[in-house]
Amino acid sequence: MSETTAQQTSAESSARQLILAGIRCLQSDQFEAYFELFSEDAIWMMPSRFGDVGINEARKFYNFTHKFRFEQESTIEELRVFDDWGFARLSFDGYLVAKQDSGAAPIRSISRHLWIIARQPSGQWKITRDMWNNPRDSQSR
Repeated sequence: MSETTAQQTSAESSARQLILAGIRCLQSDQFEAYFELFSEDAIWMMPSRFGDVGINEARKFYNFTHKFRFEQESTIEELRVFDDWGFARLSFDGYLVAKQDSGAAPIRSISRHLWIIARQPSGQWKITRDMWNNPRDSQSR
């Protein structure tokens, strides 16, 4: 295996580990750990919102997770790595379930994301952009 091929394989493996860590955080409700996976200058392009959101606003947006947890299946549709950057297309399909009120009906939650990732000066991979939409139902795939 050439050095270039080995470096690419290592980068792809590191990028995949980052994406899987993000999915695990969402599924385990560890949102502080989730935000540690993002670069300081990360930007979210949220559905139905004209302006972009930085990490502090994104933290506020995810405050609803104090009352709900995600119970979703996650699929990595595509993962590509190009030197020091890459992207992952992801699908999440499932429900938001109330943590306190066991009698509350689950809320359907479907989203498709594009995570842009970049190798940081430290060599660590971070998510730098999260762009997503919310299809109306699972038939929208």
